[in-house]
Amino acid sequence: MAETLAQEQAKTKPELEDFIAVSLHDYARQAVLAFLDYCRAKKISYRWTSTNTWTLKAKGKSLGGISIDGENCWAVWLHLTELLQYDDFIVKENLQSAILNSIKHCTGCNSYCAPGYTGKILGKEHRSLCRAMYIVDRNDHCIDFTNPDAAAIDRAKRIIDFRLSLPHGTASRPVFDPVTDGLTRIDNTLRVSGVSDLQGNPFRGAPNMKIDYLFDGKYTSYARFWANENCYDVVFQLDEPVELVMYSLVTGFQLQVPDSWKLYGAASKDGPWMLLDARDEFPKPVTGYTEKTFKIGTPGAYRCYRFTFERCKFDLSQVHLYTRNGTNTL
Repeated sequence: MAETLAQEQAKTKPELEDFIAVSLHDYARQAVLAFLDYCRAKKISYRWTSTNTWTLKAKGKSLGGISIDGENCWAVWLHLTELLQYDDFIVKENLQSAILNSIKHCTGCNSYCAPGYTGKILGKEHRSLCRAMYIVDRNDHCIDFTNPDAAAIDRAKRIIDFRLSLPHGTASRPVFDPVTDGLTRIDNTLRVSGVSDLQGNPFRGAPNMKIDYLFDGKYTSYARFWANENCYDVVFQLDEPVELVMYSLVTGFQLQVPDSWKLYGAASKDGPWMLLDARDEFPKPVTGYTEKTFKIGTPGAYRCYRFTFERCKFDLSQVHLYTRNGTNTL
């Protein structure tokens, strides 16, 4: 049986320039090649990822992609997820209509997304928004420029330039908050004897996702809490009682963050649990692989610490626990 185009390209992973040479003509070919010159100047990579589609990435960010949609038809499409946090730029570039038209609402297509989330876009609250983000499909949270003219290409470049200017970390070089300077971060191998839920289960959320990914010191791994549950309990059991003065949550690639959470302390997993901190919003802006710190107002010396993340689906690459005492493991 003959291979499909998708199967053939999956094997060959065609170079975009070679594909352009046989698929596009005249103005379209010149326009794409000029855009690729811009990409190279900005150190933006473009690699084949699916049928007739090449993904744009730079500085650890997935920016969008380029698609060849048939003879002499091409498109550049750009992810919106990060951009939705910056109303001033959206208004300056007159992107309001494009933003609102590209919003995708949850249709219950999978259990990880449903029932969607509530978010504020351009000052207005939107309910049941789809959680899909940073995926190859250009229909999800993207601005699409099909056969763009010079003005549209310039607008696409301005959007990319703005996103590249936003501070963020990468899995190999996360951005840490300097407010933790002088504090000691509790190290997994030296001070933590277990990470689980309240029942001692090391797995929670997405299938086969280990909770201790939150505390393994590896930002390339992450814990994905996407099951349909009202809340998630994550318990850190220490070798000995320690007084935490600060903690932090480190974002990952997806920019999916908890909506609200509480931190408790106890002498053991059996409790009683003392409320130490409560938050009802993740600090904005949300950027990739970035540490967000939270001061504990009423610290105490506890052996067990419990996070209760409420009514949300999220990804985090790490949780950091800080104390004024002990060996510095930073």
